[in-house]
Amino acid sequence: MISSLLLATVFFSYAHADILSDQLLKYAVIPPFSNVQDSESTRPAARAYVTGRDLAASNRHREAISFYLQSVEIDNASPAPWAAMAHSLEEIGRPDAAFRAWGETLLRDPSNKRALFVIGLDSAMGGEYQKAVHLLSRLRSQKNENTPTNTLLQDVALATSLQKIGDLETSALFETNRVDLINASFAQLVHGNEPVWLSIMQQLVDLGNPSVALQLAVMAAPKLDKQRQAAVLSAMPIIEVAAGGDGSVTLTTYTEIGKDGLVPLRPRWFEPATLAYALSTAAQSMSSVGSVDPAIKLYKASISLDNTDVIAVNNLAWNLLLRDGATEQAIVFAQEAFDLDPTAGFVQDTNGYAKLMQGKSSEAIDLFVSALEESGGDPQILDHLADAYWKANQRRDAISAWQKAYSTLRSPEYYQAIVEGFQGTIYSVWGISIATPEALYDLEIGSIVRRLQEKLMAVQEGRDPFERKKNGDH
Repeated sequence: MISSLLLATVFFSYAHADILSDQLLKYAVIPPFSNVQDSESTRPAARAYVTGRDLAASNRHREAISFYLQSVEIDNASPAPWAAMAHSLEEIGRPDAAFRAWGETLLRDPSNKRALFVIGLDSAMGGEYQKAVHLLSRLRSQKNENTPTNTLLQDVALATSLQKIGDLETSALFETNRVDLINASFAQLVHGNEPVWLSIMQQLVDLGNPSVALQLAVMAAPKLDKQRQAAVLSAMPIIEVAAGGDGSVTLTTYTEIGKDGLVPLRPRWFEPATLAYALSTAAQSMSSVGSVDPAIKLYKASISLDNTDVIAVNNLAWNLLLRDGATEQAIVFAQEAFDLDPTAGFVQDTNGYAKLMQGKSSEAIDLFVSALEESGGDPQILDHLADAYWKANQRRDAISAWQKAYSTLRSPEYYQAIVEGFQGTIYSVWGISIATPEALYDLEIGSIVRRLQEKLMAVQEGRDPFERKKNGDH
């Protein structure tokens, strides 16, 4: 019976592969050759190319590139020096120039496997889905001894691009062998260093399928050494947000890794953190990219292990206030944070915001004033103080504070500081990005600036900034 089942599985796999190949054939059309001027191949061109290859074999890639350039000047129609030049440019860390060289290679050799792979993936990442489908289908139609990881990237790019152009049926065929391909990729990557892991996960996210990156990260986390484990675990909360997760994957994985109480995280992977601290850090990462519900889940898990971490308790209170308003639960956590450290500016701000939402403007003002002093004049706290002033009928103070907060938030210096802060977090903590630093700035600060602008405009028009407009908008 077992043998029969195995045989049926083998036949099904072959049949499935044939169906997928047949479906992709309609896209794998080789275009007519480009109008690159044909030139007669000459010995000088060949000699320059061979010299370049010899230099590249000795890791003298910069010198090799100069000979490849000589070769293409003599014989512009040959793809070989362009392909060799692309390899050398990759080796010396010039990906943009290498990409252009692969493009030139593809113009002269529409079947070049590496060029199809590089340009095909880039097209998928850049939203040129029709182009990606044509190039990667052409690549897949060739007898191609590819690594499992490259095959995974290729198939993820194809599946996503097919879905985007409306071919859902063919896209779905890639799901059948996805788990096997992830397993094979892990077997290949298990010896890869930290940059390799981060690169693969970033590419999977950029290709529009963070769920595959998440599956790979979950599989890898328990089996890697501390440094690579830290890289995977630090990226995991961000990847789960991109995959639309609710925080459960990160929570389960961190808990499993932290059975002994410690979890390695970037950048100080050599000093593992407590599980409570690791969960709080993951929650901060999630909330930084706008994912509130998963962050709340992780903050609660963190506090269940250590209810003396004022940052975790305060941040939980803040997120609950933003999501639910001044509920009893949010007020309790805000007070607990205040009891832990009543002098911290961020704690005073959270409690002031809670008081403001409860209609206790005078108490809120006192907390905001103190928080402003502790923070050194944070414009976001100044915005909260202005709201409290307005509610307390101190209109002139409110308008002045809003104007000052708006001016600071809009200043190039503040913008630069926030963007650089996100750049640092992406580089040293997460290791990957699901949004640009500029987009993260807009997510966190842009909405505050827009609300400030609306409040000041309402004042100019003689309206109450907190009353609804006649059309129902705020």
